[in-house]
Amino acid sequence: MYQLATDFLTYHEMFVPGQKDPLVVLQTLLQTGIFSEYVMYESESEVRIAGNALAEVSVSAEAVSSRFMSQKHSESCTDPLKQVEAIFASLPVENWTAYGYVGFDIARFYYSYSKAIDQPLLYFLVPETELYITTKGVHIRSIKSPAKVLEVLSADSKLAEYVPTPPKVAATENQQYEKQVATLIDAIQNGELHKAIISRSVKVKGNMDVLGTYVLGAKSNNAARSYCMHVGDVCAVGFSPEILMEVSTDGFVVTNPLAGTRPRSSNSEEDTRLSDELFIDAKEVKEHALSVWLAQSEISTVCSPETVQIFDFMQVKQYRCVQHLSSRVGGQLKPGKTLWDALKVLFPGITVSGINKHEALAWIDRLEEEPRGIYAGGIGWIDSSGTADLAIAIRSVYQYGDSVYLNAGAGIVAESVPQNEFVESVNKMNTMLTNLVMES
Repeated sequence: MYQLATDFLTYHEMFVPGQKDPLVVLQTLLQTGIFSEYVMYESESEVRIAGNALAEVSVSAEAVSSRFMSQKHSESCTDPLKQVEAIFASLPVENWTAYGYVGFDIARFYYSYSKAIDQPLLYFLVPETELYITTKGVHIRSIKSPAKVLEVLSADSKLAEYVPTPPKVAATENQQYEKQVATLIDAIQNGELHKAIISRSVKVKGNMDVLGTYVLGAKSNNAARSYCMHVGDVCAVGFSPEILMEVSTDGFVVTNPLAGTRPRSSNSEEDTRLSDELFIDAKEVKEHALSVWLAQSEISTVCSPETVQIFDFMQVKQYRCVQHLSSRVGGQLKPGKTLWDALKVLFPGITVSGINKHEALAWIDRLEEEPRGIYAGGIGWIDSSGTADLAIAIRSVYQYGDSVYLNAGAGIVAESVPQNEFVESVNKMNTMLTNLVMES
């Protein structure tokens, strides 16, 4: 794909000991103009900040496009996930990591789903500079001299203070959503499918303060993965409870379906009662069991059957506004299979699409009026060694052009009650709605 007369580009690496606040570091990198476009991604053990694209790959409704330094390439879309894999395989950079997103709308190439945002449906950048921040210090990797980054790390800066500016949501918002849910329940009861996730969106004109929204959200939300990014005219901030796909260095793939939901309560006894309900409510148990069953079936198509297993079955994971039933499903990739093969079978996640996935996607396309964009897709990173960490893009807020979108949905099965499902979507959307900061 890319032809260079020189050897592969190599990152300069160094380690700076001592604890640093990742948000202060990112704030200073932006204020000083060192980073213009960036992705920040936080897991249990580290925070990664990647800035400025050395290389980038994107997918539109028509084409797969890429750029490495001054070289550009474009080709028609046929199998975009595998095409993106081939482009990255030809990248003349040693030990690269790519950060970005796979939007839900990529499903249009693999399922009966037709909608698409105007912005890239998939976007990954390989950064000029990336930082891995842990409790021990900061690991810097940069194509350029790290001198300016070192100045940022030595600066004595404080994090700005922010005030939320949540939009007002129309009181009649529930009517259309409950009608869509009722239509879907009829289809499920008629045997057309087992389950589908129907979502709704709130649109706000204006520009989101990405860092401010993340700062406030981080104070009040725990998450399996959290992230904020600004690439082109696309921004996202989120606190995802759910891992779409992790792939380890030895090729072991894990996905983490969450299905079955109850709200949280500030009263500890009530909170415990709601948690216990998850195990005795037939609708919630059925929704979760179906999701785990299909995850196991999907992962078995790319993993050696004898290695496929379920971990931590039906644990309760608790977050600020809601609590979920959680299980993990994993397996060892078959010889010749890659993270991209695993992504093709796991995407979009069962818990944001449905069962049977083909029928569920068709119903989502039929009932939902807006494209989902990044919502319910994946955000995270992949690297040249074949490892990956992608969170399902939920409990998030997104900006496309001059509009901000909040999305939330609920898993619908035969036993669902439309009014209850709307309340569930409200509880989920509040994760970001109450922390949104708009630029003045």
